[in-house]
Amino acid sequence: MSRARSKMPEIKPWHEEFTLSDLSPNGVRLLVNGAPSVAAGCPKEPTWPHNASMAQHCIWPRHFVVSVIVGYEHADLGEGTNWEMQLETVSAWVIREILLEHAEREQQIQLLEQHLEVA
Repeated sequence: MSRARSKMPEIKPWHEEFTLSDLSPNGVRLLVNGAPSVAAGCPKEPTWPHNASMAQHCIWPRHFVVSVIVGYEHADLGEGTNWEMQLETVSAWVIREILLEHAEREQQIQLLEQHLEVA
């Protein structure tokens, strides 16, 4: 009896996994079913304010790291198959920059489409 190998899961683009958020301490939230959820990642270098004036400067996006899926590795479990995620640690700042670039491209595309509709 041959075992069917399951199809490798799709790696979603980051703009489908994360969203920008000014309410998140690192500026990035996870997307769950298309809706913003909890802050993505965890502090890499947590620092705490020594006084009230320092409070707003203590945790920056560059001090958070986020695990992202970069691939899948096939694992044979005997009775079936499984795909194990291959994760890489990325700075939340990098994710923010990519999301900002994506949003800017989306806006440019919309403006171009509006211009073409008018013309």
